[in-house]
Formats: sequence, C-alpha cells, structure tokens
Amino acid sequence: MNLTTKTVQGVGWSGISRITRLLLQLGMTALLARLLTPNDFGLLAMVVVFTNLVMVFRDFGLTAALIQRKGLAEEHLSSGFWVNVLVGLLLTLLLVALAPAIAYFYGEDRLTLIIMVLASTFFMSSFGIVQTALLTKELNFKPLAIIEISAVAISGTVAIVLAFAGFGVWSLVWQQVISSFVTVIFLWTFSSWRPKLLFRWQRVKELLSFGLNLTGFNFVNYFNRNLDNLLIGKFLGSAPLGFYNLTYQLLLFPLSNISHVAGRVMFPSFSTIQDDKSKVRHSYIRATRYIATVTFPMMIGLLVVAPQFIRVIFGSQWERSIFLVQILALVGLMQSISTLNGTIYQSQGRTDIQFHVGIIFAIIVALFFIIGLHWDVEGVTVAYAIATLLLTYPCFAIPFKLINLKFSYFIKQFNSLFLATVAMGAIVFAFRIFLETTSETSDLVTLISTVVVGIASYTGLLFILDRNLYREVFQLLRQLKPPTQEITWQENYDSQSKKERI
Repeated sequence: MNLTTKTVQGVGWSGISRITRLLLQLGMTALLARLLTPNDFGLLAMVVVFTNLVMVFRDFGLTAALIQRKGLAEEHLSSGFWVNVLVGLLLTLLLVALAPAIAYFYGEDRLTLIIMVLASTFFMSSFGIVQTALLTKELNFKPLAIIEISAVAISGTVAIVLAFAGFGVWSLVWQQVISSFVTVIFLWTFSSWRPKLLFRWQRVKELLSFGLNLTGFNFVNYFNRNLDNLLIGKFLGSAPLGFYNLTYQLLLFPLSNISHVAGRVMFPSFSTIQDDKSKVRHSYIRATRYIATVTFPMMIGLLVVAPQFIRVIFGSQWERSIFLVQILALVGLMQSISTLNGTIYQSQGRTDIQFHVGIIFAIIVALFFIIGLHWDVEGVTVAYAIATLLLTYPCFAIPFKLINLKFSYFIKQFNSLFLATVAMGAIVFAFRIFLETTSETSDLVTLISTVVVGIASYTGLLFILDRNLYREVFQLLRQLKPPTQEITWQENYDSQSKKERI
C-alpha cells in the first residue's frame, strides 16, 4: 500500500473518530451544561490550567520523536516507555504536592482534592504513550478511532449519571479520570507491542535531541492556550471563567476535531517525505484546503446563529456566551488552517525554530490578554481575536520558508472558499433576520432552518466556484476503503533488519 493511500485512509479513520467524538462531546456537554452550573465548569477550568502545564512535560517530546525518527529500534521503544512511566509517576506526585498551593492561589479550598484526583491521570496515561506513537507512525488509525470514541462515550455516560445524582463538579473530574483509564486499557488491547526489560540511555538521548525543543515549544504554547483561563480565573472568578471556557471548548471542537485529524496524520506522512519539499508543499496545501472546506462555513455559520445555538443547546443561563462565541468564531476560522504549521517544523526537524517563534508569540498574546482584562471576559475575548489577527502573517510565513512556499500563493488557494463562505454567511444572516421579524418562530425551528439553508447555499456556491475541489473530495472519498493488509511497525522493523543482514 503506498503512502498516499495509507495517508488518506488514516485521515478517514481519524475523521470518523473526530466527527463521532464531536457529536458525542457536543451532546454530552449540552446535557451537562443543563445539569451543572457555570461555577462547576469554572472550577474544573481552574484546575485544567495547571494540568495542561504539567501535561507539557508528560513525555518530553518522545512520542513525536518516535514518529519522526526513521531508524527506529526496539531499544528506542522500551527505553522511551520506561522513561515515560517514570516521568508520569513524578508528575503525578508533583501535582499532588502542589495541590494546596494551587487552591490557595485561587482562594478555592475545594480544588485541593480535585487536583489530587486528576493528578492520577498522568501516571495512568504514561503506560499508553509508546503504543499511541507506534499506531500513529504506522498510520493505523482504525484502532485509535475505536479507542477514542469508546473513551469519550464511556466517560461521558458516567459523568452524566453522576451529574444527575448531584455530584456537581465531580462529574467532570471523574469524566477525565475514567477517560484516561479506558484509553490505556484499550491501547494495550489493540497494540501488539509490549515493553521489554531493557534501557539504553544513548537511545533516549537520540530521541530527546528532537523532543526537548518540541517540549520547549509546547511549554511556551501552553501560555498561549491557558494564560487567558489563568487570568480570568484569578481576577474575574469561576463563573466568568465558566462562560469563557465553555465557549472556548465549543470553538475548539472544529479546531481539535477536524483540523487535528489532518495534523495528526500529516505529521508522520510529512516525516516520510521530509526531504522532498515539493511533495510536502503539495500535501500541505491540499490538506489545508480540505480543512477549510469544513471549518470556514462552520465558523461563520456559528457566528450568525450563535443566539439560537446557545439558547437551544445550552439553555438561557448561558446567554452571556453568545458574544464570546461570535468573536471566537473568527479566531477559530483563522486558526483552523494554521493547525498544520507545527507539522512543518516537526517533519523538517526544526523544532528549534518552532520553540523560538513560540516564545515571541506567547509574549505578544500575553500582553493582549492583560490589556483585555480591563473590560472583563468580553475584553479578553476581543483581545485574543486582535492578537490572532496580527500574528496571522508571521504564523504562516516563517514555517513556509522551510518548504519554500510563498504566503501570497498559499492565500490564493482559498479564494473560492472565502467567497463561498462569505456569501453563505450573508444568506444565512438575512434568512435568520427574516424569520425573526416576520413570524414568531421558535429558536429551535430558526436554528434548524438556518442550518439547512446554510448547508444548501454553501454546497451550491462551492460547486459553482470550485468544481475541482469537488472532484478532489470525491476522489478522496473513493480511497477511504479498508486496507487489505496492515503493515505493522514490527514487520517494517523485521524487514529492515533482514535487509541490513543481507
């Protein structure tokens, strides 16, 4: 099976996983939002600020290094596994020790026990990191899809039951713990690789030479992704943070559940063809166009129907989130096509540049967040959107130099998508206003009607403006067939070893 077919099938299975998880998470979050309060979501968001920080150091970039490395031996895998387990244990103990201080920082005593319980997820997750890396390296996303969907379904169901029973914020806490546990159990079920009792520090050093720069970037990127939550939680309180965090998660659904599909598959693919910059450029543009085909209309559509969407899905108690959704929809649109930029740095082995660029971006975004605090959570949201807009050009132009891609040429590839999306947004907005002013249509009917009109108008517009994209999409779908033969890492490794012996 050639790389293109394996990549397309990887996108297919990863896409199935992400779309299914998107629907499950949206439905479960909507139900939990009605059973719990913004304060409950805000309390968890306070903790997540610090668990995300600890997660940066979960594997010191060893997972990405295993995927990117060409000459991979058993010593790399087993050594990496034992390092991950040790690091997972140390991070768990560290977070437990810091729990009282974090609770004191926020002035919320309830956070101490919550943090201690959530800390256990780091030790649990460390047992499945290498298995995840191997399945990803093989572009074998079918088992990963099953694992991810199962983890979301099981943990979400438990959370809803606990919320009905009156467990409050603990419903969300146990949701995360159970998700980590189920993921590890399933990874060991689906992966045939098992760690051996061997450890070679030299092999770990080989992996760390790549992974430490990536860890440095992830550490810096953490502040980009979490400083807003930290500042809002500290200076504005748990309720405003609850509104902001739920909105941010909602806007991250297409970003993490659609854009990440391509990113997670393209990294191992880009690593395979890393020396052929022409192929990398072509694959990058194609993948980004496919992402934009879905995320552009989704974000603009959500911006237009935000009032009805929030009231119908989450309830009237979340109406403050409407403005936040509309602003962050624009951020989501811009960020959805920048998701693959990190794979350029990593596949080209230039995580050092990624690290340094990340530092500069983090400082700029932090300044905007601090300024935005003067106008409450709405100010932080607008500040984030402005910072994102200002950083758009360098965000693309810098990694593009690594693959000799011009920003102006890249932007031209989206002309038809921009046109179709803007026109669709105008049509949906006009239709929504028509329904609101000429009849007493309920929010539910208005939401469903505008979504239908949006899908129909966007589909028709895109067919007129870019028929080549339609052909590409249909060709892509035809390739989404189950592979007749799965080539595992062990088979590749055995084959390579045989060639070396010959």
